[in-house]
Amino acid sequence: MKSFNFRLERLLNFRNMQEEEAKRELGLRYMALEEETTRLSGLKKEEEFLINQWQKQVEKDIELPCLQVTQQYSQRLENILVRQAEQYKKTKSKVEEQREEAKHCWQKKKVLEILKDKANSEYRYQEKLEERKLIDELVLNTYNRKGGD
Repeated sequence: MKSFNFRLERLLNFRNMQEEEAKRELGLRYMALEEETTRLSGLKKEEEFLINQWQKQVEKDIELPCLQVTQQYSQRLENILVRQAEQYKKTKSKVEEQREEAKHCWQKKKVLEILKDKANSEYRYQEKLEERKLIDELVLNTYNRKGGD
């Protein structure tokens, strides 16, 4: 009897490739999210440092030029923080979208794998029926050749 051949094997291979590509893209987006997270936390640390410096300045003699420069830098840093937080949200959204895409690819592949397993089980069952039928014919022929005793 011929070996098992799944008719949708090429489609299953394609789904495997799609899933692998989706996983790879998800990994890349996670890396981008980590970079955004690192940038955001760095900016927050810088903001905390600036606040601490400001507090130290206030405790000492206040120098107007230094205070103005610190204020300008603080405003600029706040603007950068806002933009970075927006970028972080966008990147996180892209990660979630890609996660859903990867999940969808996995589900489509899983459906085909289940179909393949069912088809393989049916093939094995049919193969056993054929084998049983062949054995029965052999036994019957042997019995008939011996004279039916």
